[in-house]
Amino acid sequence: MSSNQLMKHQKDNLPAWYEYVGAIHIHSSESDGSQSIQQIAKIGQKAGLDFLLFTDHMTLRPYHQGLEGRCGDTLIIIGYEIQDSENKNHYLVFGVEYVLPGELCASEYVRKVKEEGGLGIIAHPDEIRDTLPKHPSYPWTAWEAEDFDGIEIWNQMSEWMEKLTRFNQLKMVLSPRRILDSPTKRILKKWDELNKKRKVVGIGGVDAHAHPYKMGPFRIIIFPYKVQFKSIRTHILLDKPLSSNFKKAKEQVFSALLNCNVFASNYRRGDARGFAFYASGENKTAKIGEKIGLKGKIKLKVKTPLRAQIKLLRDGLVVFEEMGKRLEYTPDATGNYRVEAYRKKRGWIFSNHIRVS
Repeated sequence: MSSNQLMKHQKDNLPAWYEYVGAIHIHSSESDGSQSIQQIAKIGQKAGLDFLLFTDHMTLRPYHQGLEGRCGDTLIIIGYEIQDSENKNHYLVFGVEYVLPGELCASEYVRKVKEEGGLGIIAHPDEIRDTLPKHPSYPWTAWEAEDFDGIEIWNQMSEWMEKLTRFNQLKMVLSPRRILDSPTKRILKKWDELNKKRKVVGIGGVDAHAHPYKMGPFRIIIFPYKVQFKSIRTHILLDKPLSSNFKKAKEQVFSALLNCNVFASNYRRGDARGFAFYASGENKTAKIGEKIGLKGKIKLKVKTPLRAQIKLLRDGLVVFEEMGKRLEYTPDATGNYRVEAYRKKRGWIFSNHIRVS
């Protein structure tokens, strides 16, 4: 969050945190993307993103080549994506300096990432599609694994592919952001269930590839990087500004993800920067990802930068909703509370949970 945004929060009597926005799950020409990390970094910088998290398939070559760092003010963080021998159970890995063997099963590599002190996020966990056999789904089936840190509650490419048919290809290619609706009910339900047991961060993933595509004599790019960076985004909330030291700034990003100080948004529905969801009590204020006791009178407060249909959910069920830019609610029960905001009946903002105990 810029100093001006921080001052505006303070003026509105909101907690003083720092907000940063970025894109997670990006593929480059190191695997099945279409541009180099350096080229994509410049695109992300021009899009005004604060961080880019790269996850090429089964390689850390760009990391070992020293391509992590900054592109202007944009953090470039490099991890990788691993999958099992059947090309299922894709997993985004960060903070591990070597590529795990491809013959491991999902439970094994999830556990190994945790043992190595890394950060692991399940990619496109609920893909379902069968209309285009050349592009099968890659769902997560290894729910017996217990050491993952997060899941993609909204994967941009998955939703686009699931809505693609032989009859709407032209429209989908020419206006790829228009069809993006919301995370599926099935994955939100799964995510809420997981959070009843422990913290599991929910992020928005772009799954960016910028695939070249031939339509007769024409060659076009499906979802160019500059378009993808203007759709599904992940926002993190920090107590202090991002450090000028890259290593420390990278740790801050990972810490925010691990602690669920996160919300996801679709930029196509409006710039979500400045969104606030927090719990206010007599002696404590809790932001997204934090915990507060129900004892004493507390209020859950929501502020959106644009008018929206705001829904407050407890353990996955809507308990209150309001049309406008603000919502306030006095909880009378413990549980995990989160916010969904919709504009023109399309998903815009999906927060992580505040735990009321």
